[in-house]
Amino acid sequence: MDRRPTVAQLVELRSYELVAGQVGAFVDHFETHFLASQEELGMDVVGQFTVPGDDARFVWLRRFREPSARGDALARFYGGPVWQEFGPRANELMLDHTDVHLLTPHRSAPAFAPDHVPHVAREPLADAGGTGDGPSTVVIATYELGDAELPAASMTTELDAAPAGSVTEVGRLVTAGVPNEFPRLPVHEDVTVGVWLLSDRAAGAAATATAEAVAVSEVLTVRTICLAPTSRSTLR
Repeated sequence: MDRRPTVAQLVELRSYELVAGQVGAFVDHFETHFLASQEELGMDVVGQFTVPGDDARFVWLRRFREPSARGDALARFYGGPVWQEFGPRANELMLDHTDVHLLTPHRSAPAFAPDHVPHVAREPLADAGGTGDGPSTVVIATYELGDAELPAASMTTELDAAPAGSVTEVGRLVTAGVPNEFPRLPVHEDVTVGVWLLSDRAAGAAATATAEAVAVSEVLTVRTICLAPTSRSTLR
């Protein structure tokens, strides 16, 4: 009997260490060649981010609406003509690509990235940091859960307590707990985490404080990172 957990979607949270000073070149290469080409194979690239003050870090999220198709989609992409032609340049710019969490949206939150439009059908935003209402910062908080559940009630409480209009919830994700069906790309398999994505219209201070307040109230270890959405990122 197959006792693997059933998940509605899979989401990879991928954090890359790049060659120093090459984040701009990597973003250009990635967004030129690896957005529509992945989505044509059934994958959604829903978020791409740089890290202010760090010229060697790129973070992105890739979603699989059909979890059972993940292994096949990745095999087709990384064995296909686009990666064969443009993958070597991407590899030249990367030092490490193994910091990856395989996640699924948590039941306590609204639908994850419901407004994502395939990149082939839209243009980059004129304002790389926002949607015309000012720049945004996306804060990703990663909680070490161990055997604990995602602290959904505390998240809601702290979000409601944030200054009005300053922080918006983007997503709640947890470790999927399913086998990695494409071992060529490793994922963290020895930790269970909860990931909270928050959008902050300032520089991330309010969202960071909100995420850290949850960790204090629940006695959890949390790591936060402030990210700048690229011009073609859905999440912002």
